[in-house]
Amino acid sequence: MFTITKDSRNDSTQVSNLFIDAYMAPANDAQLKVYLYLLRCVSSGLETGVSDLADRFNHTEKDILRALRYWEKQGLVRLSFDSQGSLAGIHMLSPGAEPAGTPDAVRPAALPAAAQTSVVIRDQRPAAAVSAAPKKNCSPSALAAFREDAARAQLLFIAEQYIGKPLSVREIETIYYMSEQLRFSDALIDYLIQYCVDRGKKDFRYIEKVAVSWAEHGITTPKQAERSLSSLAGKGRKGRGGQKPSANPFNQFEQHDYDFDEIERILTSD
Repeated sequence: MFTITKDSRNDSTQVSNLFIDAYMAPANDAQLKVYLYLLRCVSSGLETGVSDLADRFNHTEKDILRALRYWEKQGLVRLSFDSQGSLAGIHMLSPGAEPAGTPDAVRPAALPAAAQTSVVIRDQRPAAAVSAAPKKNCSPSALAAFREDAARAQLLFIAEQYIGKPLSVREIETIYYMSEQLRFSDALIDYLIQYCVDRGKKDFRYIEKVAVSWAEHGITTPKQAERSLSSLAGKGRKGRGGQKPSANPFNQFEQHDYDFDEIERILTSD
C-alpha cells in the first residue's frame, strides 16, 4: 500500500452554469469582473476591498460599488455596511432559476448553512483625512545619500525636466520629504510634479502642499490620484481626451486635461 500526494493547491474557481446561462449576458464589463473575482476570493480564502477591486480592474470605486449593488439587486450577493456606511461584508448567494427583475423571477435563497460563503472586506479608507507626517530637517549626509542613489538621481533628473531648471537644495529637500517621510513612491512623486506643472505651478511650496493633502487623503499610487482628480473634476473634464504617456519609466499613466479650478481650491485650502 502507498499514499499518493500532490504539491499543487486548488487553482480553479467554480462558476455556476445557471449564472452563465441566465445572469452573464445582461451584465457589463465591470459587473462581470467584480462577480468573478468575488468567486475567486471565496474559493481561495482571499480578502479584498473596494479600493483593491478598483485598482485591480482599473475602475473607480463608484464603479465597484455600483457593480456590487447590481449583483445585490440580482440576488447573488448580500451586502452589509458598518455604522459609518462603509462596506463591511459580502455574503455570496446561490443563483436562482432566473435573474431578479425578469418575468416570474425566482429570488435565490441563501446557500445551506454548511456551505455559506462570504468575502472578507479589507482596505476600507477612513471617512476622515489623517494627519500627514510632519516635515523634519534633512541632514546634509542624508540628502547627499539621497542624491547619490541611482533611482533617486533619475527621479531628480526627471523633476528638473518638468521644472525646466536645476533643482535647488530646498527643492531637493521637498522631494526627499515626499519620498522618505510621506513615503510616496517615485511614480507618485513623478505624477504629482507633472500634475502641478501642468497647472502652471512650479513653486515647490505649492507642490509640497498638494503632496501633504494627498497623504492626508490616503493617496499612495498614481491610479488613486487619477481617480481622486477624476472624481473632483466631474463634468469639468474637457473634451480633448487622454494624452499618451511619456517614455520615461516613472510616467506610465494616462493623462487628461481637466478644469482644475475647483480641484486646486479643495486640494490647497488651509
